[in-house]
Amino acid sequence: MNKTNKVDRHRAHMSDDQSLIKARYCRSILKVAAISNDQEARGLIEGLATEQPTPNTSAPMAEAERAALAAFRILAGHQHGRSVPQTSNEWVRAVRAIEYWLSIHDR
Repeated sequence: MNKTNKVDRHRAHMSDDQSLIKARYCRSILKVAAISNDQEARGLIEGLATEQPTPNTSAPMAEAERAALAAFRILAGHQHGRSVPQTSNEWVRAVRAIEYWLSIHDR
């Protein structure tokens, strides 16, 4: 393996670690939103919807992160002016996307 490949793999590993931290953060925010009043929950979910993908992650981590961020944007879009129950398809999709995102790091 040449030096460039080693550096690239190390960079991806470090970026994957940053993405994992972001996944844990997003999971925590969604849990807080679940126990918040409607206005607070909307604000928290809208905040998640503005997250940007972590650069230089491995392909599997990047795919999982993009899917979770897309799920947050969809959930935030359904939140405008009303509450979205935790049993809604959008909420469940966001939770599952986070869990999948977290599972990528453990593989």
